[in-house]
Amino acid sequence: MYEQIINNLNGTRYERDYPLSDMTSYRLGGNADLVVYPDTVDEFDRILRLLGDTPRAVMGSGSNFLVSDEGFRGVVISVKKLNKMKICGNVLLCQCGVKVSSAVKCCLDNCLTGLEFAVDIPGSIGGMVAMNAGCYNKSTEDAVCFVVAENGTYNKKQCEFAYRKSRFLSSGEAVYSVGFLLKRAEQETIDGKLSKYKGARSKNQPKGNSCGSVFLNEGFFAGKIIDQAGLKGYRIGGARVSESHANFILSDGGSAQDVYDLIKYVKRKVYIDYGIELHEEVRYLGKFDENRT
Repeated sequence: MYEQIINNLNGTRYERDYPLSDMTSYRLGGNADLVVYPDTVDEFDRILRLLGDTPRAVMGSGSNFLVSDEGFRGVVISVKKLNKMKICGNVLLCQCGVKVSSAVKCCLDNCLTGLEFAVDIPGSIGGMVAMNAGCYNKSTEDAVCFVVAENGTYNKKQCEFAYRKSRFLSSGEAVYSVGFLLKRAEQETIDGKLSKYKGARSKNQPKGNSCGSVFLNEGFFAGKIIDQAGLKGYRIGGARVSESHANFILSDGGSAQDVYDLIKYVKRKVYIDYGIELHEEVRYLGKFDENRT
């Protein structure tokens, strides 16, 4: 069913039946029917137009995806090659595939402040913008000047940022590149902020395969509520709630379904105990069995 797409890729690298466990931080999940690797933003745009209504997913570092064991019946577009950056005055221009850590280092090297809070956010710039990622009471929207995306160029207001949301996350519109408006500062000052944030995060960040925080903090700390429900260390198959931070679910080599089942169990237990409905940050790709727990 993908022959017409492949025949029109015009030299873009692709792989059939590719394991998405190699592309996600959970290291779990089955294969995608097709993965394509555009080299330029123009190529990325052309591929999106070519796909039309074909099921698709855009993936950078894969740090916020849980892929089903059955895989994904569609096309995954890997943007890892779209990793160019450019500085114009106080604006840092990043393509969507730039790693967040690389953008933060670029700011340090060029004495630009405003992205220090993101130093340990796993993932790429496109995903960071789409979900308005943040920590330490700061969010991506604080630094965004404009976003170039699938259907046009948007200023900050037009991006419709909200807590862990944006127009891009809501609509599925692909992000191409981002402009961050930053300020000049002494490198020593920036480095000091980075050290502070790194130290705070290292104390609470569990080691192991995860997607980072699973649940949104919507007026409360999800990890604290999960802890109060007595779920630290709770396990289903090869998935467990972290003993050090209850908003992390770690995979110990089981299945993606184990992680999915544990997420659903945590949601149900917290709702029964406290009447609080947790909502996920993690994004699901593929089909999961809803009836196992």
